[in-house]
Amino acid sequence: MHPLASPLHQRILEEIAASGPIPFDRFFELALYDPEEGYYNRPGRIGEEGDFVTGPSWHPAFARCLVRHLRGMKNRLGPPVSFVDFGCGDGALLRFMADALVDEPGIALLGVERSPVRRKIAAKRVPEARFLETLESPVRGWIFGYELVDALPVCSYAFDDEGLLFERRVGASGDGSLVFVAFEVPDPSAVLTPLWKRGASFSPQQLFEVRPGAAKLVRSLAAKLAAGQISLFDYGASTRALYGPARENGTLEAFTGHRVTRDVLRDPGGRDITAWVDFTELEQALAGDGLSVDPLITQSRFLVENGIAEELPGPSPEPGADPQAWNERQKIARLFAPGGMGETIRVLTARR
Repeated sequence: MHPLASPLHQRILEEIAASGPIPFDRFFELALYDPEEGYYNRPGRIGEEGDFVTGPSWHPAFARCLVRHLRGMKNRLGPPVSFVDFGCGDGALLRFMADALVDEPGIALLGVERSPVRRKIAAKRVPEARFLETLESPVRGWIFGYELVDALPVCSYAFDDEGLLFERRVGASGDGSLVFVAFEVPDPSAVLTPLWKRGASFSPQQLFEVRPGAAKLVRSLAAKLAAGQISLFDYGASTRALYGPARENGTLEAFTGHRVTRDVLRDPGGRDITAWVDFTELEQALAGDGLSVDPLITQSRFLVENGIAEELPGPSPEPGADPQAWNERQKIARLFAPGGMGETIRVLTARR
């Protein structure tokens, strides 16, 4: 047994001992969603005091841009409309949305969150909203997801130097550390053909990830959309850009203490794990359900189109002249400035 193993680490080792190395998506599921020790069942993970920040949790200006867009949707569809934050976490975005919608009729706020711990925190934080474990009723309005798809488990694969495809499973070393173990894939075409059809190409010894539940999730959202739109904000790229020489080491990463590491097996439950999203897969799934899919845009463009410039506090001051105004301006700018999250987060919107 590893001397620093947590109870979750120990249970993973026991599962490996009983049945052999486990698929990486099984490890991913346990590390993030285990009911007792999964990362997303522990409070305080997101925000400046946590392991990473997101656009919605960074500054209320993000929510006010969403509110502008939502009001336009209400005018087009006619009230009432709903805003559904799917994967709402501890309710940070919905709190900002509620503050921006005080006494405004015709808009309902709904949060969907798998984790009962985070759902309870969110309900206390935003009593104006309703919170559910799953989305049950048809939605007329806006289904919104921020870094929703990149939190779904992925399988990990690699080519060897002879071009054979291997699945990277999770096993244990002699001291109980978790390590990747290569298993030859019996039917490579089942993995590769869908990717090739979407335009993927691979380098020798390429590492890459496949997210089995992504298309299923977005189709389930599409099935619940009676009228309005679905918007998914996430790290990702088209299939052609995601698989190939530019990303021959794959995109698997872990976040802890605002630091990024490739060591995704260490400390299961104690760090976030993520991989980039294949947006072509999502676009095809949404279009296949009859939705009209907009061209992919950046978060920056979305925010600019929805009034982020109006949130900036006056003319740009000198750093030393008004520190408070300067700091506020810099925080808002981080949402859409070049080189940051505004350019790396993509926005996929589909409408019915």
